[in-house]
Amino acid sequence: MASLDKRPIIRSEIIRSPALFLKEIEVVEDTDSRGRRFSGTHVKALVMPFLYWLVRHAPIPFTLAPLQLAAGLMRLLYRWPGNPLRLSCEAVCRVAERAGCRHQPEQLYRQFLANILAMAENYCRLYRHGIDSVLDGIMLTPQDTGMMLNLIRDHGGAVLAVPHNLGSAFSSLKLNRAFPMLLVAKNSPTIARTKAALDFFERMEVSILMVRGGSPFELSRALFAALRSGKVVAATLDNLDLAENRVVVSMFGQPVGLAPWAAKIAARLQVPVVPSYFQCRGRRISVVFGEPIVTDDVQTAVQHYAEFFARSILEDPASWAYLADRKWHRLLRQAGAG
Repeated sequence: MASLDKRPIIRSEIIRSPALFLKEIEVVEDTDSRGRRFSGTHVKALVMPFLYWLVRHAPIPFTLAPLQLAAGLMRLLYRWPGNPLRLSCEAVCRVAERAGCRHQPEQLYRQFLANILAMAENYCRLYRHGIDSVLDGIMLTPQDTGMMLNLIRDHGGAVLAVPHNLGSAFSSLKLNRAFPMLLVAKNSPTIARTKAALDFFERMEVSILMVRGGSPFELSRALFAALRSGKVVAATLDNLDLAENRVVVSMFGQPVGLAPWAAKIAARLQVPVVPSYFQCRGRRISVVFGEPIVTDDVQTAVQHYAEFFARSILEDPASWAYLADRKWHRLLRQAGAG
């Protein structure tokens, strides 16, 4: 009986949504939280459904109140010398200074928290008042729109390389109105959070390919089909990767492993890879595109967008969500010490 008690509790559900590129997704959830009560996944599983309920049922000020309280506590914790976010801010400021970009760690810390609150307000306004209430807060120049449309016309599609910016997913509601787009994302490991995310994507009128637990063959076929049909495939590509097939590039003067799948697909179809960054200034988001590259060399493509990511992060670290990521925290501290 003791061995049976250690078995994980698994449940699954087929979720259907018009926002899903493949129309449906099976989410398999490990509901056994023993031994993981203080993990990030467990905390999100408790907090996010509560915030989602507030978004649907409470006025916006009430919805934002718990987040404002948490941000206020985080501001007080800046004085704690071991604060990981403070240490990341100090490290990225040291690296940025070498690149000619000057930031004050405390100001950067406060701006990062302010950007999180502003994006939460954007999502609340989207949910309560519709897409037109937030559309004008996303800045996309006519020149960049024209460039993307020309790339689609000349190559049949494009890959948009995206870092984990605070406003990147939200900006897809504006990008998708400028050119046809498919957003690729790793869905939540829980059924409730996946349903909540799809509710928002439906309101954003964005098509999404959720990849967690999916068949690699089916996902690859979907991506090829999207690129051959004149779409821009947007994917976040700044996850640190330790897999054997990773591509090692240089970021912040450090060797970094990144997943090569998007660059491989682009090389196979000979479509351009376009690096991007999303600058947050409160509720206002500015979309910035880098130079497109068409190459059959995967290493070159990954290094191209990695350099753009690093340069953009050093210019505007407060817009980068992974400033609070523990893996990037270690790498930033190594880069800052160097």
